[in-house]
Amino acid sequence: MKENREFFEELYRSEYDNIKRYVRRMVTDGNGIEDIVQETFVEAYRKISSLRTHPNVPGWLRVTAKNKIMKWEEKQKKYSLDFDYILQNAEGSGKGKPSDDFKMVEAYCTVRKILSDEELEILRCYYEYGYTSQEMAARLGITETCFKVRILRMKQRIKNSLQLPLFVCAGQLILQILKFVGDV
Repeated sequence: MKENREFFEELYRSEYDNIKRYVRRMVTDGNGIEDIVQETFVEAYRKISSLRTHPNVPGWLRVTAKNKIMKWEEKQKKYSLDFDYILQNAEGSGKGKPSDDFKMVEAYCTVRKILSDEELEILRCYYEYGYTSQEMAARLGITETCFKVRILRMKQRIKNSLQLPLFVCAGQLILQILKFVGDV
């Protein structure tokens, strides 16, 4: 409908800067800010018919942006694995980040020794591909709580394996591969 498109275009022009400022107050990542603003307006476009009669469209956009921010933050939190022990040991080793592909492959091979192929695929779907815990639980045919426990156990196995002297040097590499998987 032409009226909906025109309404949306005017809404986008008039509210884009306001929503971007609103999001910028709560998110520091530049790419994240832009993604959240765009997702907010995509949601507005999806609901354009009902928005045309909404009594407070700017307020609706702010609430939608806030919800998108919370979802984005949850996703960011999910990507930052809780490996305090690994970080402490990696810092203590005095070594830097893996600087070449060989070290990344070595780290991946080390993680493959700790986890099964199925577990690695689960971690990749959850952390790298961004599936929610609810989606992953449905995919695996288990409850969401069971899925979260499974993830925690995998992370604990990695962490426990790194406590062995044999894996202390590999700990930093594993941390880097996990960070790499989370950043992709």
